[in-house]
Amino acid sequence: MSARRILPWLASSVFGVAFALVVAQHASALDQVTIKVESWGSDAGHGYVGIQATGEWAPPAESRTRVRTKFYSEWQNMGNPGAYCHAWWVFVHRTADGSTVNFDSPVSMVLCGPEPAIGISPSGFGDLSLYLAVDVEPITAPARSERSVTAELTAGWRDWIDDAISAYIRRDSVRVQRWTVDFGDGTRQTFPGDGSDRLVTTHAYEAGEFEVVVTARVVGEAYGAFFTPDGVPYEEVVPFELDISNSASGVSALPIEYVPPIVSPGGSPSGTLPGGQTIAADAAGHAQIFWPRGLPCALYVRPIVEQEGFMRSGGVVIGGATTRLISFRYLGGENDASDASPPGTYDSTEPIRIQWNTPLPNAGAYPIRVELTVETTYDDGTVRTFEFSGAIAATVVYSAISH
Repeated sequence: MSARRILPWLASSVFGVAFALVVAQHASALDQVTIKVESWGSDAGHGYVGIQATGEWAPPAESRTRVRTKFYSEWQNMGNPGAYCHAWWVFVHRTADGSTVNFDSPVSMVLCGPEPAIGISPSGFGDLSLYLAVDVEPITAPARSERSVTAELTAGWRDWIDDAISAYIRRDSVRVQRWTVDFGDGTRQTFPGDGSDRLVTTHAYEAGEFEVVVTARVVGEAYGAFFTPDGVPYEEVVPFELDISNSASGVSALPIEYVPPIVSPGGSPSGTLPGGQTIAADAAGHAQIFWPRGLPCALYVRPIVEQEGFMRSGGVVIGGATTRLISFRYLGGENDASDASPPGTYDSTEPIRIQWNTPLPNAGAYPIRVELTVETTYDDGTVRTFEFSGAIAATVVYSAISH
């Protein structure tokens, strides 16, 4: 008996051999009986397991022994069709009910020669064809959106049981031991086979193009049996394993667009009124402020975020953002303060020192022109800076009214 180690087409699948042997009392009639199992796996989704059973034995005796195996053979003596010739019909029966497997096509064996009829050498072949299909749905989607990754294994069988030899793959032994998924973005994950020939999982991709490769480790048992002319079996079970891989290419995640916010300048004034009342700056920004004439004002610049920034991919919003002021540039304007702030760039926490001594007619407003530099942090940690320019409208009043 022998077994061979076969390297599959793709993976380093090594098939081990452990023999489960049942030899009945008439096994001495057998000579040079062998079973070979070979397996191949490819990276195009195809796999194959083949079993070849060959043996050699002498013609049957007149009396036969029926053995409790799945199949047994019956050799019917057809006499001598010619000089030095002898013929048999060989039928294979199921032990469970005695039904004939090859009733319509019995095997005919005829040996001719001057010597006694010896050396009958039947041979049988069985195989298992496998195909692994891999699919990603949808194939194109916005970045970071969940999508389904599916792998499914289908099988085709061919059994040899219509002769004095049985050779086949035990169907109930074939299973996926484990699935390995390379998602193509540096992520690799292994899943147990759990008795199913189908895998469904999900994955989210950053922007880009990818190829998903799924590998199925398939295990099972090959069975070969020889039946002596007396019906005595010689059986051998050979375990096998192989890796089958296939891929889904063209998987793409659409680019991520970092949409900027919409920001306009605002201000929050603070100072001390004539009666000693202190007006503190608030956190909100106001596009229009009111301040008494002739009183110093510390004007804190605030960004008015009319629309916050967000992340978008394929027309789908996939994340938000948060915007803050990091600096501003004061462009100058009407300013009657003795310690007036000069035009220039200021940190976001610094106020503009400003004062107006004259109210404008018809409730007119003084423009305070500024350029804002804001920092927007998106949900994925991406940070972008943007600049916005505009003016804060300051209306000067005679009475003590703030904001």
